[in-house]
Amino acid sequence: MKHRVKVEVPVEKTGFFGIKKTVMERRIIEVDDKTYRKMLREQKHEPFSIEEMMFYDDIFYDD
Repeated sequence: MKHRVKVEVPVEKTGFFGIKKTVMERRIIEVDDKTYRKMLREQKHEPFSIEEMMFYDDIFYDD
């Protein structure tokens, strides 16, 4: 079974004055079932982002 997944891929682009920079670009890729399950497992174990940590701190802040 094939799954369509949105992923962020690093892409090198030419900027102002011809300076090259690496930007993250969202793309849709097709993966098989085994890879899809592996991606879901890895996603569960990702650490919280800064925004999520600040959000949880605001919710559970104790005086």
